[in-house]
This record gives sequence, structure tokens and C-alpha cells, in this order.
Amino acid sequence: MNRYGVVGVIEAILLVALFAIILATIQLTYIPSLMENREAEHMSTVSNQFSQLKLAIDLHSVSRSNFSISVPLTLGSREIPYLVTARSLGEVSIVENAFKISVKTASGYNNFSLGIIRYTANNVYYVRQSYILECGAVILRQSGNHDSMISPPTFSARKSGNIISLSLLAVNISSYANRTTESGLDTTYIRTNYSSMSSFDFQDIESLTIYTYYPDPWFRFLNSSIDNCTVTEYDDRVVVEPENGYQMDLYLDVIKIYAQIGRGWIGNL
Repeated sequence: MNRYGVVGVIEAILLVALFAIILATIQLTYIPSLMENREAEHMSTVSNQFSQLKLAIDLHSVSRSNFSISVPLTLGSREIPYLVTARSLGEVSIVENAFKISVKTASGYNNFSLGIIRYTANNVYYVRQSYILECGAVILRQSGNHDSMISPPTFSARKSGNIISLSLLAVNISSYANRTTESGLDTTYIRTNYSSMSSFDFQDIESLTIYTYYPDPWFRFLNSSIDNCTVTEYDDRVVVEPENGYQMDLYLDVIKIYAQIGRGWIGNL
């Protein structure tokens, strides 16, 4: 009887060990891949939501009328119940004066400070990413400071003789009712409302400087969009200057958009 009892105990131990091996294999091999796919799907959702946000801003720019648009934003992705997994938290915020345009003319400098909307996903299994809406463009930043412009601003460059005419619609995101940030896992909302637009016409400018945390995609965009100009990239800015014998003009529209982050709308505009 004791011999059979010992055999039963050994069988139980072996079964537990086998179960532990299977569970460890699942945990180490399949779960990371599954969680990476979940986070990748979440980032695809965020990409589509930022496209909707960009569309909302463009609608405000075209209509220039007082109405609001709410766009959902899924902040994070949840862990898998009953398994050892980590949740991915996200944060979205409105950052005032994070982007600047400086126009140099013979009479001096004209500076315009713009607010941006920035979302950061603190992914655990998938590559960490940030989506930034600045000056009407959407920038994607991935870990290692790999930046790309996935949606350009409203911009055009035309040449007539030796005159290069630039046109830029600059979007200034301004926070309202102190609702500037939210973090977590759930779906929040970014609500935007048109405020005002100002237009500026600069003739024969010496340089156009873009100050940004993401100069590389701006350099690539401007360098491919403008001919007969020198485009130079620095750590925190991009400078556009006309080549010798050319005149550069700039028509600049600055649109102010109020934005709130969170459910509901506080205040009357």
C-alpha cells in the first residue's frame, strides 16, 4: 500500500510539473506575442482616431463657424485576466506654446507660438509610440526618436519667375476650462471648437523658422515641397531661406482652436 501511495504522490508531482512547464511555455512564448498584437491593434485604433481629429480640425478651418466636434481617443490596452500580463497606459495632453513659427523680414522678427495635442502610449510589449498634432500636421514618434509625418499641414509652395510664394495654415490648439490632460486605459474624448482666425501677408522674407520637438519630419516635408530654397535642419528647428536671386513671400493663416480633454463640455464659447 505504501508503494502505491508513493507512486501516486510521484504521479501527482509529475502532473503538477508538467502543468507548470506548459503554463511557463504559454507565458513565455505565446503571451508576449498575443499582448504585442493587442497593443499593435490599439495603436492602429489610435492612428485612426488621430485621423479623425485631423479631419475635425480641417472642418473647423474650412467652416470657420462656432460648432464643436468630439473625437474619441482610446488611452490604453488592458491586461489578460488570470495571466501574468501588464496593462499599457496612455496619456494625452494639450501643450501650450510647444510649436513656434518665426518669420524674419528686413524690419525684424514676427513670432507665432502654437499649442499642440500630444498622445503617448507607454506600451510594454509593442514599440512605444506618440502621436502629435501640431500646426495642422500629425507626427508619429516611435522609440529611439524615429519620427515621421503621417499627415501634412495645409501648405503650398508656388514659383512665378523668381518669386516663391508660400502659403501655410497654422493651427493653434488652446486649452479651455483647464481640462488639458488625461491618462489611463479607458476611452476619453477630445472636444474642439473654432475660436478665431488671423491672416498675415509677408513680402520678401529673409527666412522662415519652424521651432519644434520633431524637426526631422518637418525638414523632410519642407525640403521636398519647396524648390529654390535652402532648408536646414537643427536639433530644435528647421530654417527655410531663399536661394540667391529669389524672393520668398509667405501668406500665413493662424487659426485658433479651443480644445478640452475629457467627457462632457465645460463652459460656453
